[in-house]
Amino acid sequence: MHKKIRKFSTLLLLLSSVIIFADGFKEEAQMRSFADTFMDNIINKEFKKGFDSAKPYWPLPTVEIDSLVNQIKQQWPMIDQRFGKVVGKEFIKEERIGKSFIRYIYLHKFTNHALYWRINFYKPNDEWKINSIIYLDSLDALYE
Repeated sequence: MHKKIRKFSTLLLLLSSVIIFADGFKEEAQMRSFADTFMDNIINKEFKKGFDSAKPYWPLPTVEIDSLVNQIKQQWPMIDQRFGKVVGKEFIKEERIGKSFIRYIYLHKFTNHALYWRINFYKPNDEWKINSIIYLDSLDALYE
């Protein structure tokens, strides 16, 4: 039992070090450049490459990001079938909450429909970090 607790404590320490030592973006232009490149990877179905590029900036355990990539890869054949062929991306807008949060929204365009991706950044101190990356197929939230 004591060995299990020690292993769990070691694992917890390793995970917390990932969270504590995540790199950050110094400038907003770097975030936008990252987001554009991330979306190019997603459009080209290079999910692992896109999410691997997010790992240094996302204070989330690597295993969780890898799990997200695996979920996307499993769901993608259904998306391909329902939405059709990819026809590109479109930057929609930037949203802000004070000086601490920035969100970029992109359309992932297909012949039959579109998804939208939200990439959220948070600035707790001097650097911006990725707060979340999600995609949704309901576009209602984008209508103003």
